[in-house]
Amino acid sequence: MLANWFDPVKEKTPMSRTLTVVCIALAVLGLWWWTRVVPASGTAVAPRAATASIPQSRVARIAPSAENAPPRAAPATAPAAPPAPDYHARLDHSRDYWELAQSLYVPARQGDAAAQYWLSRALAYCESLYDWYFIVHLDNGAVRHRTLDEAQQLTATRPVFTADDVRDIQERCQRLRSVDVPPFGRSREWLESATQANYPMAQASAALGLALQGRQPDDQVARGARDEARRLALEALRSRDPDVMAQMGDVAANLARDAAEARRQQWVWPLAACMRERRCESMAEWRRLFCNIDTQCQPFETPEDVIRRQAGNDFDAVERRARELNDKLDAGTLEESDIGS
Repeated sequence: MLANWFDPVKEKTPMSRTLTVVCIALAVLGLWWWTRVVPASGTAVAPRAATASIPQSRVARIAPSAENAPPRAAPATAPAAPPAPDYHARLDHSRDYWELAQSLYVPARQGDAAAQYWLSRALAYCESLYDWYFIVHLDNGAVRHRTLDEAQQLTATRPVFTADDVRDIQERCQRLRSVDVPPFGRSREWLESATQANYPMAQASAALGLALQGRQPDDQVARGARDEARRLALEALRSRDPDVMAQMGDVAANLARDAAEARRQQWVWPLAACMRERRCESMAEWRRLFCNIDTQCQPFETPEDVIRRQAGNDFDAVERRARELNDKLDAGTLEESDIGS
């Protein structure tokens, strides 16, 4: 599915072209944005207070005054649980996704849903983006890998990424894509595992795939895909994670019934995500990549500024709806009908 979003030769309707631009930006960002780096971790253990040793024979003779009272021992505290691995930070900072995949593979096989999801993201990044820039399919069925210079020249017609970004794609993925049989499985398999384990980010990604399926001719299969997309989206949104919320723009837009509603829906959820953060940190990388294809972007613009400009005359309605959805999330009253309709 991800590879299809980057196919430059497919025919698209005007509405789908609009949504595809947004899908490209958000799908790409779904592979490497939303960076949230946590401080270097160490297991903090609260110091235990020393207890006073007082013979029992003396207890009755000690006056019960605050001045003479023996010091009370602080209740023993259990050592703090070690923090969960920050797989997101590993993905963002890794320069070699082979090494990253190798480190995630064991916990993923052991059932760690977070490891499964971030492994799927690393693999999807290389399955789609490396192919888009570096793989040439020859007539005899073989493939040729473009040089870095050749791939960077493609940014003139594939402007989502800069030449520096393309260099990063090669550095991260060349080793992983140099083998015929993927040694760490396929991204889709790990995404399905993480989705079945109810990992919110995986549920959001799966919801987008189903929403895209639901845009097929309106038959029973398409309706089922849309219903399942809403169900998964609602489950994911219960986490109230801004990263999850930001992904819902494309889900909701693809579930909308007409182009005007799709235009509003694609910005409601990203704006709602921004409202839950002080400086919309989760959308910073989204803004950078989106502005690679939006020539009207200005260096001083924030993610909210970009959303305001893109929403145009609909911004007031988008903002009101974003506030309503945040209120519903906090109150626990969000419903499936709130997503994409």
